[in-house]
Amino acid sequence: MKKMSIDNPFFQVMGRLGDIIIVNALFILCSLPILTIGAGLSALYKTCFQLMDETQQGLLKTFFINFKSCLKRSTIAWLPMLFVGLLLFFDMIFLGTTKMIGVWKLVGIVVGCLLLLWEFLSAWLYAVLAMEDLGMKAGISKAMELSIRYLPATILMVLLNNILLFCALFGMYYVSLAIPIYLFAGFGLIGYINSYFLKKGIKKV
Repeated sequence: MKKMSIDNPFFQVMGRLGDIIIVNALFILCSLPILTIGAGLSALYKTCFQLMDETQQGLLKTFFINFKSCLKRSTIAWLPMLFVGLLLFFDMIFLGTTKMIGVWKLVGIVVGCLLLLWEFLSAWLYAVLAMEDLGMKAGISKAMELSIRYLPATILMVLLNNILLFCALFGMYYVSLAIPIYLFAGFGLIGYINSYFLKKGIKKV
């Protein structure tokens, strides 16, 4: 009978995987208007924190409460972050078509560093805004501080956040394999893994 107990590690893992699949679907649903992706990320992280602490009160209800509470401040932060990220990304594409010599080499280094800082900031910002009622300036300042303080964790989160991009670098075949995984559980799983690092860092400050 013990093997069939709900305390069995297998059932606990399966139960948590089910939670992640639901959170993944809710994140995608709330992110369909691109303008609300920031709020969706904040809700995803806060819900994952609550799953770890076992403080959620119904997954659907918890996620939408978190989404509503983060909507304004996370959206305000997301819009300029989206603009800057797209600008840096297309700059890198443009630089890739030029001969990286002379001044263009220096420009490439600067743009690459700025893009890396953007990745560092993005890894922490929406979790910080989920857990604290901060304005955009204060949230960015704290997120950047945490990203540097916990640099190894930040690098790992950036790598996880860019798995789909790495797939694209290897070819569209790998993207076609990855997309169904992301639609099923990928965003939720990466968010849940990242939450271990995010929660630890935010609680220590």
